[in-house]
Amino acid sequence: MNQNQEIMKANQMVLLLSSLAVTTTIFSQGTSTISVAQRDTIQATLANSTPNQRRLNFYIANKPKTFDLFSRLVIIRARKQGLSRHHDFIAIVATSSKEVRQKMERHLRKENAMIGSLWFDTHGRYANGYSSFILGTDEFSYKTITDTVHTVQLRALAPYCDEHTQVAIGSCYSGATYEKPAHNGAPASRMNGDSLMIGLAQVLPNATIYGTEGWVMTKPGIFKKHSYALAGYPLQKRFKDEVYRPVWEHMGIWHSYSSRTNSFQTTNTLSLTRTGTIHVKAVTYLDRKKTKERLAKNLKKLRPNLLKS
Repeated sequence: MNQNQEIMKANQMVLLLSSLAVTTTIFSQGTSTISVAQRDTIQATLANSTPNQRRLNFYIANKPKTFDLFSRLVIIRARKQGLSRHHDFIAIVATSSKEVRQKMERHLRKENAMIGSLWFDTHGRYANGYSSFILGTDEFSYKTITDTVHTVQLRALAPYCDEHTQVAIGSCYSGATYEKPAHNGAPASRMNGDSLMIGLAQVLPNATIYGTEGWVMTKPGIFKKHSYALAGYPLQKRFKDEVYRPVWEHMGIWHSYSSRTNSFQTTNTLSLTRTGTIHVKAVTYLDRKKTKERLAKNLKKLRPNLLKS
């Protein structure tokens, strides 16, 4: 099958799944040490890297365990985008961090390239009371990101990162710094998204790490620079529970951290370009007039006991 036939097939699948989804809602979705050998490898790589170095952008998604319509639709969109921009953009579906590393390294070595942008499309688990992202069977949070054994696969990607590399933890609440309220007998807990981001920056030195306070959506247009398709809120009734108030109040807010400057900053809402490059928008999501109006209405609708667990 040639490339044009593959693109046509992907288009047909997108249309088919879009028609199935038309009546349903869209779901949102300490410091580690570096070995001397790894540090020397990173330094040697950076010495030879330049802004004009060949770069690849990656969109990483988990392989759905069930027929998750929306996850599969996003994967098809990403793969379609990868087929049309195969010189710049690679979509990878994986079941573990090891598989992510293996597939990324294969492309990077083949093209003799560095990482431009890396987006982890994964779910966050608000019920846990802390920020996290999941790569197949591997969960990363402030509790595990400093474990050199647990992060060994991610650390293997460090030589492909430099000051021009951007990495976004595209899971809901990934950079949350607020406290999740007490709920159903569970005590209030700080999300520690900043600790997760700082830890990942130590795993991937020199890269700029992004994390968000709010939800990460998968609306149509996720690969359009001027779209807010990655921002917003889910429509399910359970998200109107009072326990989600901090998330509502921080929609579209992102943070960035760089270990090179040791600087943790708040940034505007992120989007992705058609080549998978991470883009910081000129206007953040909550600064839009329509968003402010919708937020005010939804905050008034928050009620206790809508979320059962």
